Amino acid sequence: MTEDFLHYIWKNRLYTFKDLKTVQGQKLEVIHPGYIHQDSGPDFKQAIIKIDNITWAGDIEIHCKSSDWIKHQHHKDEKYKSVILHVVYESDVFIDRDTKETFPALALKSYLSDELLGRYRKFQYNELNLPCAGEIPELSPLLIASWLSRLCISRLLKKEKKIYEMLTQCHGDWNELLFRMLSINFGFKTNESAFELLSKTITYKQISHHAKSKIQLYALLFGQAGFLEILPSDTDDYFNILSQEYSYLRHKYKLISIPPSRWNLLRLHPQNFPCLRLAQLAELLHHYPDLFKSFISETDFKADKLLNDCIPDSYWKTHYHFGIEGKPHSCRLGKSAIILIQINTIIPTLFCYGSFSGDSSYQEKAVSILENLPFEGNHITRYYQKKGFPCNNAMQSQAIIELHHHYCRSKKCLKCQLGCAILQK
Repeated sequence: MTEDFLHYIWKNRLYTFKDLKTVQGQKLEVIHPGYIHQDSGPDFKQAIIKIDNITWAGDIEIHCKSSDWIKHQHHKDEKYKSVILHVVYESDVFIDRDTKETFPALALKSYLSDELLGRYRKFQYNELNLPCAGEIPELSPLLIASWLSRLCISRLLKKEKKIYEMLTQCHGDWNELLFRMLSINFGFKTNESAFELLSKTITYKQISHHAKSKIQLYALLFGQAGFLEILPSDTDDYFNILSQEYSYLRHKYKLISIPPSRWNLLRLHPQNFPCLRLAQLAELLHHYPDLFKSFISETDFKADKLLNDCIPDSYWKTHYHFGIEGKPHSCRLGKSAIILIQINTIIPTLFCYGSFSGDSSYQEKAVSILENLPFEGNHITRYYQKKGFPCNNAMQSQAIIELHHHYCRSKKCLKCQLGCAILQK
């Protein structure tokens, strides 16, 4: 038994009301359970109860055992003087007030159904990633859809908080912010930290100053990434031109590149090799130097088209690394990569800017775009899909990821609308 579950039972009145009595044998009626209190002090405030023929107004404290009152030192704390009822799962000792008057207590153990306790224990001791997996088909599709919508917004709000923190680091420059976020996203988890470090070694002003010159822009990014520090086994004209250009830029700005060892080159799909991703990022910055205007503040949102139009230098059609020529291949961003960049960078920034500017249309647009992007297929979302969750769009897949990480995995079923519906049915 946990106190969280007892809080949930008391708040939602999930106990038997018939012949309710205190542990002292007094007739008890709960007129109002009170309001949950998050700060230090009693668990519920402003409750109203009737013991025998006397109506009491005050606070409620909840414990698994009545002896927890002494264990938690509440008898020495003035904040608990206002408690009118001690609600416990089971009573193991009688608690007296300072006046030696017996403290009213309610032991819930006798007033809870075996069915309710069985459902809760099934949640808590279930080893599945989704504790209520067997119950999902019985739930209302409307309830699931409503909860997923709330989870999606919750996920966007968490991302918004991180974006605000990064915006402070960028001194309020939205272009700098978007450059950093795009850079991180181009790492696609495997090289995310290396791309983030790279984005901090150069400023957006330096990027935009050289954006018109493709050679200088490529040299700046590849040089700061440390790839021009290592001579390939087969040097070619392209490498030499970038290396010479970077030598000038490094001296001009007194730049320090990141160690090449920061890049992960093992067990990668060729399309995720960092040199190819850097070339794609460089091309994007070359085509759209005013990032924020191009991707966020334009009325006609067309991020997918902008990302799809960026095709790196022809050199990268036959290379994944410098000096190693291979068979011709596509060097543009793939469809799945474009979708991930929109979900993880463009949409959260759009949502955050709506909050920042006070214009809710940006937030509405962000949610609308998510609703029109395809469902993300990964090991988490596919598992939930098999268990009966809807899989119509990216808004739902983002919500499922939020549900998994912040509710199911940590078994916070009492805070989940689906878990609560199952417990109360």
